[in-house]
Amino acid sequence: MSLSLIRLPLAVTWGLVVLWFLLDVTNLVPGGPFSINWTIPAAAVWLSVVCLRAGRGYGGFLSTALLYTAGVRLLIVLLSVLGKTAGLEGEYFTWGRSALFGLVIPHVVLWPVATFIAGTLIWPVLALAMRRRQVSYRGAAMGVVVILLLVFIGLPYVISTLYTGSVGSRRKAQNAPADYGLTYEDVTLTTSDGLNLAAWYLPNETGRATVVYCHGHLNHRGQMLDQAAFLHENGFRGVLFDFRRHGDSEGDLTTFGYYEWRDVQAAVRYAVDRRGEGEPVILWGISMGAATALLAAAEEPGVDAVIAESSFYAASETLRSDLKRMFGLPTVPFGFLTGTITELRVGIEIDSLDIGRAVSGLRDVPVLLVGGTADRRMPLSNNERLYGQIPGANKEMLVVDGATHGDIWEMGREAYGGKVRQFLQESGFLDDPEPPAGDKPAEETQ
Repeated sequence: MSLSLIRLPLAVTWGLVVLWFLLDVTNLVPGGPFSINWTIPAAAVWLSVVCLRAGRGYGGFLSTALLYTAGVRLLIVLLSVLGKTAGLEGEYFTWGRSALFGLVIPHVVLWPVATFIAGTLIWPVLALAMRRRQVSYRGAAMGVVVILLLVFIGLPYVISTLYTGSVGSRRKAQNAPADYGLTYEDVTLTTSDGLNLAAWYLPNETGRATVVYCHGHLNHRGQMLDQAAFLHENGFRGVLFDFRRHGDSEGDLTTFGYYEWRDVQAAVRYAVDRRGEGEPVILWGISMGAATALLAAAEEPGVDAVIAESSFYAASETLRSDLKRMFGLPTVPFGFLTGTITELRVGIEIDSLDIGRAVSGLRDVPVLLVGGTADRRMPLSNNERLYGQIPGANKEMLVVDGATHGDIWEMGREAYGGKVRQFLQESGFLDDPEPPAGDKPAEETQ
């Protein structure tokens, strides 16, 4: 029976886990006295020896190992719930903001998969050492094939679905322009490929220009409400919208700007054709929204200026960087595999999402590039290379010291707001040379 085989290793591991829990939650040894990662190969070796001595094959070993893993993970889940309920919450015995992604998926899915992989690699070695030719390796060979499929097909597919927003709920705006004291209208934009996008239109009697705000990847139109309120105070109309597959808009997938530039185009055409205002149109985007704004400016003649915060330079380059930084995966071969699977799933060409190549076609469009020194995902080198690719002299850069990805406005609002005003004034969209109280030009600009 599998239960009799795992009784001793399970008891030893439970004792270590309880000790680990006490040291962790009391902060005597934060994170525990040892790495939990070592329990997987150690248990695989122990159970391999036990099963081989009991005359069990690979299938029997695998069922035993998975039963052992279930027992260990169940105890850790119970201790994590106990720790969080009691307010102890050590470094390991917690799950952050999401119980699904911080507790259920790791312990119910990822750890059993890790056990399967470790056991399948270790069992044949020990079987050969202990029983020589007296054991069949067909099960282990099948396991190796499954591992290869999981690692080189399944893992890139999962990452691709996460990137394209195919799983999980959408983030939606919790605030509305009215919370900022702004008059607004709920409107619907229709893209050239037939999608309906949820949007807010902010009228302004001064009517210096209309600003289209482009939020970041997996975010929503509310992300830039503070920026919209700032420019509304300075006399600008605004359009804030949810990209396709974001917020309340239609669409099943996000494509990092490949099709989203049509969403920006729909917002521009709404301001120009539906509202008939005739004033200039300015794009202000963050991250994916910044890259999409630059793409749209190169495609849409109705764009008169762009403010681009933390844009990527090329989507394929950012994908490779994220694989290494966020998932700890080597770019070879996972960059190619994830990119290829994404292209097949979504129907795009990732290499065509080259913002550097796109901005080289901009003519007479003022561009302000904004970045933070602590932004690891979209480093300042992106802006420096984009700056070099934009033709002409009508371009500027703002660098906010210490700012990370997506928080530049919060960290450097005074400098950021002052630089935006200066940029709009120098570009002919703002006449008043005196900034409102509290705003001043940025110090670190190029």
